[in-house]
Amino acid sequence: MAPFHRLASGLLLFLVAAGTVRAAHIADGIAAVVNDKVIPYSEVTKRVEDTERILRETYNGPELVSRIKEARLNALRALIERELIIQDFKKQGYFIPDTIIEDRLHNTIQTQYEGDRTAFIRTIQAQGLSLDQFKDELRNSVIVQAMRSKNVSENVVISPYKVEQYYQDNAAQFTQEGQVRLGIIYLRKSLFPKKDASGQEVDPTAEIAKELLFKLDTGANFADLARSYSEGPKRQEGGDIGWVKRGDLRAEISDVAFDLQPGQTSRVITSSDGYYIVRVEDRKRPQVQPMSEVRAQIEQALVEEDRQRLQLEWLDRLRAKAFIKTAF
Repeated sequence: MAPFHRLASGLLLFLVAAGTVRAAHIADGIAAVVNDKVIPYSEVTKRVEDTERILRETYNGPELVSRIKEARLNALRALIERELIIQDFKKQGYFIPDTIIEDRLHNTIQTQYEGDRTAFIRTIQAQGLSLDQFKDELRNSVIVQAMRSKNVSENVVISPYKVEQYYQDNAAQFTQEGQVRLGIIYLRKSLFPKKDASGQEVDPTAEIAKELLFKLDTGANFADLARSYSEGPKRQEGGDIGWVKRGDLRAEISDVAFDLQPGQTSRVITSSDGYYIVRVEDRKRPQVQPMSEVRAQIEQALVEEDRQRLQLEWLDRLRAKAFIKTAF
């Protein structure tokens, strides 16, 4: 096996995330060696180019460098795992019939390119792939899928005790937030304030809100007033916005609404854009969902957890038998 050389200059180029660094500069560098297989830097950067584009639009400076480094490390880790799986497949003497690859290729062209083989060829060529290279990638994907199925059991059985224990340990996860069924009357602030007898500016809309509150306090129907005056949501439904959680509402409204009891109406709530009057029609206290409602959800989570554990154990066994050297 050829010795692995750590090239400091190549590593520096790989880790620096400045926009001026181009993949071509590191295309011939070595990112890792897995037994006798070399994984070049170019393969790593190709896998993260879309992610890096998004990161560069979102972050800059040290944070950008850190996140790009993390993305490249994750990509390299995935490539190493894929190579370990493919090598184990070949070592055990398995093979994938060409007919399976041709079927997968045909299905790809039919479903993603509406049967247009020419459009498919143009697309992969634009990605720098020949048809044979695309088939190789397809074959490797089939190999990885087959080996995962073989080594990570699909038939994971979760005991009732384990489900019960998870439910007890994660009660907060299954606690439903308190909710209120809320009616809202909303009036926008006036664009043209007027002056009162003392010469101070007042908002005529605030006066209307006070009049509506007086009518409500003296027996007027909330829904009728909402239909006639409200400029808020669900006006035609009498302002009834249905069941809402605290986080669904603006803080100045939720603070008031969740202190009211069913049938109670708030005072006028002044906000930056207008005036609110809210009425709580009903409320639901926070409650823990019963086991019968969440059992299937818990079982699925535990199945996925066990499959993940089995997969990690399998990959750890492959790593333990392999020679792996990385440049960082």
